[in-house]
Amino acid sequence: MSAPSLEEINENIAIAVRDGRYLTLKTHRMTEMVERHIQYALESILAKSDHSNYIHILYTILKELVINGCKANQKRIFFDEHHLDLENPDDYARGMQEYKNLFSEEMALEYGLKARARGFYVMIDFHFDENGLTMEVVNNTPIAREEEASMREKLKRAMGYNDIAEFYMDQAMSGESEGAGLGIALIIILLKGENIDPQYFRILIEETRTIARVEIPFNDKFVSKRQQARQIQV
Repeated sequence: MSAPSLEEINENIAIAVRDGRYLTLKTHRMTEMVERHIQYALESILAKSDHSNYIHILYTILKELVINGCKANQKRIFFDEHHLDLENPDDYARGMQEYKNLFSEEMALEYGLKARARGFYVMIDFHFDENGLTMEVVNNTPIAREEEASMREKLKRAMGYNDIAEFYMDQAMSGESEGAGLGIALIIILLKGENIDPQYFRILIEETRTIARVEIPFNDKFVSKRQQARQIQV
């Protein structure tokens, strides 16, 4: 049986959005077709809620998060193949340097297939109604301690940026490599540009998976997942 076409999958996406409040996409690597599915899903959801003005920033954010999730899974495979321990600081530093030196588009496709064979995936969950949209990008591998500490620091610093120029100035003054943390800073800056509280962007680290969550309120009736959890605790 042949794989479903782009049009067939998009038709299924359109039906799911039209009839419900929940949609899930799953992938093992970022390809042009995956990008087109993500864009179509966002266009369908935002058109239904009459908030198509968000399409450009949300597509940029979601693409960044999916690529990061796929890379995290691929790096884990790379470390396994090179007998390196992600939790060992020396192994981590050496492995990351080797990974960056060898990385290419062909390698990303190759390791995407390996991720699929090993059961590693990236899940994109959309929850939406008339009050808002919640997007979660989940990859089913835990994050290394070195990466978690670095990511938390970058997220904390990114909250202070108002434009990309500030980010690059900070990078130059701190002596960090160009591009390090750019994705997180970009997400924060894009949300601020739409007057969306950057606190609606969160990264949750669990024992067996990592979740990047972005929530977009459509009106003042929207209740974030963090608020829902507080209400339950009360």
